Amino acid sequence: MERLAPHTLIRLKSRSALTASAALPAWAEAMLNESPYVIVRRGPQADRYPVGLRGYQKPQRFAAFVAPEGYTETVTPQQALALLPKLDPARAQLPAFHKLVQLQPLLQGFDWGVGGSLQFELVTGLKMARPVSDVDVIMNRPAQPLSLAAAAQLVQRLQAIAGAHADIQVVHGQDGFSLEEYAQHRDAQIMMKTASGPQLTDDPWHFESER
Repeated sequence: MERLAPHTLIRLKSRSALTASAALPAWAEAMLNESPYVIVRRGPQADRYPVGLRGYQKPQRFAAFVAPEGYTETVTPQQALALLPKLDPARAQLPAFHKLVQLQPLLQGFDWGVGGSLQFELVTGLKMARPVSDVDVIMNRPAQPLSLAAAAQLVQRLQAIAGAHADIQVVHGQDGFSLEEYAQHRDAQIMMKTASGPQLTDDPWHFESER
């Protein structure tokens, strides 16, 4: 069974490829009629993929599962970002999309893409982003860890760009942490998102070696 990273969008072969512990809410059924894409979420991938459905409203989130043979296509955050030039010019004027364009030179040299509502809109064409949407940057962990000073400088430059708020999530496999939280260094430990839930760590850059 192929491993799929969280934040990857997958296109379902059919509605029957999706299973859940409860009946899908009406909004989720409606979304599947509009688009067959769901998002891979963190969790074990022994015999099925944990996925999430999202609606137009922020509270509209639903957890489900997809069988290994139940999808036809995957779209990573990096691949979603590559679709930005094809975005409708009117939608490109939304603060979040505008900022996404502006921050590309700043993140040159990093392996990154876009997540959240912007990713979903770029891939599906549905108008998911709103005037108040954030920019969710999904960055693969660099080979060389960023120092606190370098991370703080990058975050400051990121937030100095006019438009929506942007957050960089540094990911490695199923693990991820907020670069902004790391840069602020308010506590000795930082929260790491993992397949088994949030955990605290002293060193998010070498988290897997602690386990």
